[in-house]
Amino acid sequence: MMKRIPRLAFVGIGFLLSLAITFAMVPPESMRSDVVAPAIAAAVLMLVFGPYLLAVGCTTGFLPDFASFWGVAAMVPFCALHIAFLSVLSKRTSLWRRMGRFGARARRSSVFVLAFMSIAGAWYEMPCVTHYDIAVDGGKVPSAGLRFVLVTDLHSCRYGAGQRVLSEKILALNPDAILLSGDIFDDRLPDDNAKAFLAAVAKERPCFYAFGNHEHWSERVPEMRGILESAGVTVLQGTVRTTVIKGVEIDFCGLDDPTYRTDEEWFGQLAAVAAAANPARLRILLSHRPEYSGAYADYDFDLICSGHLHGGQWGIPGLGLGVCGPSSGGPAPSERRLFPRRAGGAYRLNDTTTMVVSRGLARESTPLPRFFNHPELVVIDLRPQ
Repeated sequence: MMKRIPRLAFVGIGFLLSLAITFAMVPPESMRSDVVAPAIAAAVLMLVFGPYLLAVGCTTGFLPDFASFWGVAAMVPFCALHIAFLSVLSKRTSLWRRMGRFGARARRSSVFVLAFMSIAGAWYEMPCVTHYDIAVDGGKVPSAGLRFVLVTDLHSCRYGAGQRVLSEKILALNPDAILLSGDIFDDRLPDDNAKAFLAAVAKERPCFYAFGNHEHWSERVPEMRGILESAGVTVLQGTVRTTVIKGVEIDFCGLDDPTYRTDEEWFGQLAAVAAAANPARLRILLSHRPEYSGAYADYDFDLICSGHLHGGQWGIPGLGLGVCGPSSGGPAPSERRLFPRRAGGAYRLNDTTTMVVSRGLARESTPLPRFFNHPELVVIDLRPQ
């Protein structure tokens, strides 16, 4: 028993240290239950997922960069905690020993399950491209069609040196415009990756932006708007911008995030942009929150682009559902947080309106790893019906 105490003490001290580091990343004004609870869960999971996170760092193209070298190096202490944790479990009273009562097959099965989870976890951190083909009524789309790439919830996460992995993939898809539906920046991570991404794509394609909740949580929206406009991005905060693409006029509409807004303010902004958009034109609405689909359905936008729910973080294969969406805030939403119904996909809201929800690109900014839920770029091809 005495021999096990140093190992237990090491694990306990290490856990408290990891918890302290986790909370050091949370701004004092964000010390709310919906932030603190995931932070504690993240610190606990670091004991188990330390090697998994190191594997993710090695398999997603981070190692060639100096900055990402330090990001991977930061996982080493957590891996040491993981080894110590398993060392404790290897004693007579450990779960491993107890499983021996069920035979060697039970032990081998547990190793297989853990290995599968680690491999699947690393695999599902790899981004994917999802295509949606949507027919639009009224001759609003040219015969050649229109292509948009929807990018949401980057949270200033890293995709290669200078964000080249992400930006080159988007440009290779040859979109007519890039739609950015919020949380490209983060309220805790530095802006460097978000800036690099915006600089790379905005000079090549028209970009339209609506803010998300994390940008408002940062309380730096005016600063971020300056960064966006300097890069050539059109910012839509309760406004409409008419742009000609392939000879057709398109009204790009954008809503500000409902964070810190009253019901009257936010729903009034939605009604105002709907009234300002011309029904004879193609009308595209960028709004970060898909949980207000009931309100969107009252207006005849042709396309609505959202994100926010991160695909439910852990996907349920075959059902198209996620396990848990982030907290919402703002006006009372019509969507549930557990098993959200529209966490990622294309949804028909009425006879003329389709809402596309991206699962987003967040990776290292989230406290829990993604399972059965790739980070996602969305390609939307509009064609005349």
